[in-house]
Amino acid sequence: MDLRKRRSQEKLQLALAQHLQNKTIDEITIGELTKTAGVSRQTFYSNFDSKQSILLSRIEALFEKAWTKTEALIQSSEIGREEFVEVSVRNLLEECDKERTMMRAAFTGQAGIQCLSLLKTLISRLISDRILFQFNHNFNARQLDTISDFYAGGIIGTVQGWLIDETSMKDIASVSRQIGRLIPHGLDGYIAKPY
Repeated sequence: MDLRKRRSQEKLQLALAQHLQNKTIDEITIGELTKTAGVSRQTFYSNFDSKQSILLSRIEALFEKAWTKTEALIQSSEIGREEFVEVSVRNLLEECDKERTMMRAAFTGQAGIQCLSLLKTLISRLISDRILFQFNHNFNARQLDTISDFYAGGIIGTVQGWLIDETSMKDIASVSRQIGRLIPHGLDGYIAKPY
């Protein structure tokens, strides 16, 4: 992607984040976004299909940043399952926290299903690339899908609750620890079951 296109996209993402401080995504007009970003309506449509696609592109970039940090952990065989999950989730939550308003809008608006799908893909990759590897157990494709879906659902629910709940504002470390214990211990039980 060329530098000019990337800058236009970043301007529109920042404009959306600014407007989300005071309005819902449905209340924000494309005219307001282009004016705040200092770009034309044509530039908007050459980069994005909708306001939701701006949101999704930003969320995808955040998830990729979190995954890049996690990939560095994958190289380390020294780290245990629980600690790996905890640190990986903390990386994800820290990225989400940087743009909490956008994340909240993504999880509660029309983009919610696609946002959840992006998060599920990231979590499934996390589970299959590292966590299952540490069990020295040969999972077949069906088992791997079942495990990934189940734990992705649990993590998504926890992350979504953390993002949306404005009263408790659970700290990132405690949410990460909670998820860090959930996956490895649950999988221990899954492996112990006879098939």
